[in-house]
Amino acid sequence: MRLLYKIFWGICFAVGAMAVGERLVIGKKLLNLGSYVTWGLWVSLYIYLVGLSSGAYIFTSLASVFKLERFAKLRRISLLTSLVTLLAALVAIVLDLGHWERFWYVLIYPTPSSMMSWMVWLYSLYLLLLVTQVFFVFSAKAEKARFLFLIGFPLAIAIPVCGGSLFGVIGARPYWHSAIFPVLFFFEALLSGVALITFLGIVFGLAKDDKEEIFIILPKILLGLLAANIVLEASVMAVPLWGQIAYHIDAVKLVLFGEFWWVFWIAHIGLGCLIPLLLLLSKTNIIKAAVASGLIAITFMSVRLNIVIPALAIPELKGLESAFIEKRLMFSYVPSLHEWQVSLFIVALAVGLFYAGLKLLPSLERRKA
Repeated sequence: MRLLYKIFWGICFAVGAMAVGERLVIGKKLLNLGSYVTWGLWVSLYIYLVGLSSGAYIFTSLASVFKLERFAKLRRISLLTSLVTLLAALVAIVLDLGHWERFWYVLIYPTPSSMMSWMVWLYSLYLLLLVTQVFFVFSAKAEKARFLFLIGFPLAIAIPVCGGSLFGVIGARPYWHSAIFPVLFFFEALLSGVALITFLGIVFGLAKDDKEEIFIILPKILLGLLAANIVLEASVMAVPLWGQIAYHIDAVKLVLFGEFWWVFWIAHIGLGCLIPLLLLLSKTNIIKAAVASGLIAITFMSVRLNIVIPALAIPELKGLESAFIEKRLMFSYVPSLHEWQVSLFIVALAVGLFYAGLKLLPSLERRKA
């Protein structure tokens, strides 16, 4: 089975790598983006991966800062997951840039009033911090890493809050323009990150000999976070509908009843909320916890798609969609095969980096942190 997994991974990586080669040679000509819908699958994937990274790190740093030693055996797998998903996220956003070779401009020409500029600086510090901590923790020098957790804890919180603020400050898009977005992004990141490390912890056997009972506690934490996210997301949907704000309603209706309604109702609500909710509310065992956490972590990509795309798919002026007819002037957006191939490469890259980390770094099974 391991050989089959490696062959499957190799095929996915190769297929994706060819598309990445096309992206580097001919630019963004194969993308279905345009002048109106400027962000699509890759930006959604980027936000999803950053959320996984920061959420996993927030939980780990929280346990370390408050000396919750029962969670110590999750420290290594959490840090490795945070680093790998962050690297994959940065690859996704670099490939999405029109001139990716200019990404470093924002580092030497920062604009303090730009939320995106703040994000780049935060990500740079966060990446440096993660690399340093992975070195200390995997070399059994956890005491030296504890101080870094004190620094990283507020930094990791700032990552999703800043990401939510990037959307929240855009007044031209009422669907995004909300003070709740920074809070929503924080809780969404925490939910998806905790779900991922719970799933990985079970898959890699850390639930065996669970004397600390952390895999009894984690499903309860997931249940609380899932409930909080459901309330927050319901608020985002209900307030504009109740307030009858026309432009805002259009974006919400597009999410609920548009062409891709199934992304919300089936992928997110059905697979990502209801099934995990039922599993976590029942008498939980390891299998139920694995299925629930896995579903939450994987289907959370649908949440990012429903945040990024609908706001851009609504004309800012009535009749604008029919004023000019051209491929790049359309409000409808479906990712091209090329976009899916590059996304496949990014996911395969993350899996490959994680596997390399398992092989090159000391065993995750070591109990001393």
